[in-house]
Amino acid sequence: MLEHRLSRRSAAALIAFLAVLFVPAGMPAVTLAAPSQFLTVGDPIERELRVLDLFPDSASGGRIRLPHLFTRPLELRELQGAADPPPSPWPVVARSMARIERVLGRDAAEGFHPDPAHPATPRLLERHAGDQRFEFSAGIEGAGETDRDTSRFLPASGLHLRGGFAVDRWLLYSHLVVGQFDHSRRFADPLIANTDVTTLTEESYISYSAGAWGASFGRNRWHFGPGDEASLILSKTSAPLTGLAFRGRLEALDLDAIALDVTLDRAAGEQLAAHRLEWRPGSRLRLGLTEAARYHASGWSPLYAVGVIPYVLVQRLEAQDEPDSSSALRNNVLLSADAAWRPADGTRLYGELMIDDLHSKTAHNPDKLAWQLGWEGAGMIGPQRLTWGGELTRVWRYVYTSFFGESFEAQGRPIGFPTGPDSRRLSVRVGWDPSVAWQVAARGAFTDRGEGTLDQPFIPGSPHVDASQLSGVVEHTREAETSLRFWPAGGILFELTTGYQWIENRAHVADARGEGAYERIELRLTR
Repeated sequence: MLEHRLSRRSAAALIAFLAVLFVPAGMPAVTLAAPSQFLTVGDPIERELRVLDLFPDSASGGRIRLPHLFTRPLELRELQGAADPPPSPWPVVARSMARIERVLGRDAAEGFHPDPAHPATPRLLERHAGDQRFEFSAGIEGAGETDRDTSRFLPASGLHLRGGFAVDRWLLYSHLVVGQFDHSRRFADPLIANTDVTTLTEESYISYSAGAWGASFGRNRWHFGPGDEASLILSKTSAPLTGLAFRGRLEALDLDAIALDVTLDRAAGEQLAAHRLEWRPGSRLRLGLTEAARYHASGWSPLYAVGVIPYVLVQRLEAQDEPDSSSALRNNVLLSADAAWRPADGTRLYGELMIDDLHSKTAHNPDKLAWQLGWEGAGMIGPQRLTWGGELTRVWRYVYTSFFGESFEAQGRPIGFPTGPDSRRLSVRVGWDPSVAWQVAARGAFTDRGEGTLDQPFIPGSPHVDASQLSGVVEHTREAETSLRFWPAGGILFELTTGYQWIENRAHVADARGEGAYERIELRLTR
């Protein structure tokens, strides 16, 4: 169990006391949303938005808009549609709408009227005068995990402080965490001796919004693609990145675009550029195109930063300008196309294909591909709602790697799919929502990992390798878990998860086995 234990009776009393403190007694005063405030990537509300997108706009009475669901983060204001809540949304989306209303209610844009049936948790401090607004909230958030061998707090567990100051169309926002970060003593002085407790931020930025376009600069997470658990090029599971993002929307075409420039390692001059188009040609179909490039430069290269030139052409243009520097200007480009189709109300099929390298001139160098297929749905059984989904992801060997040093990684982790190269993963899930406040879920996952890693690129001239096959001794991991979530208000979440894991060929040692149960407790109390 966790090191700091409470008796069951004491823990229950503490949770009850905090719930009384944080649950709103009535509808708070309406405050205008900061113009460019984003929904945190990975927030539980994102799953509710996905459920909402399984049905036509009429299911929510046009109350919630979903312009670019698979290009995140999402701006809170762009989610807000019809001014007044519908008298009776479809039952299958009613629970999702109630949870979303609790978040949007305290950040209502002008003309969007919060739903009094689902009041939002107020912030500790809100002040606004004219076109200036100040907001501050604080909370205890985090998770603890225990298994047969160890107990630990998960990263970013601790005291969370959020503050935003908006003037006209500008927003300065910062989310500070005073808490646990793995191995933080390597780069920061601990607040408590002999611990990894320190102060960091994973979400702080300055942004400007002009309606049809906007820009933000700072540290954040991004997620490009339809994947629920993770995506292939730029995933919510990566480390937070510091960069500049430009985004725009052509309402007439229902087309959204974003261009992102990131510095991964300033001392070494390692840069990342990514851009994406997401198009909704019809109410049942979303199409996406993503391209990303890793390159070496002292700062952001203008041809990458402009965001409108395909990165596969940028290297040629730079080599044209500086023919003698072509080897130093070499980049590593990933390209993916994705599609999500709703064949019937309540059902979505989606997929993404990513190309790292295709060698048409020679079969000696291996091709490097990754793909993902997914299916998700929601429906009613009597008065109860069920949700379900599954994803199959395959990442070939050598994907994300580069023999000339431009691998797609940050802080030692893949920027794309978290299992990295040389892996295959199948995950399935099912959820039951007996009420707005309660959720029950079960999940299973099957992960196979070859011996290929981010540190093992293919070196030209090496013997031919079939990169489509898992390499060496394949580690097989099977896990099953169930979870119970209590979510009575937007700022309150308590979740208990229990699971069991089986591993064959552990650490790629033939016939080595491991198994065991694990438990995880997640708590969010934010005001």
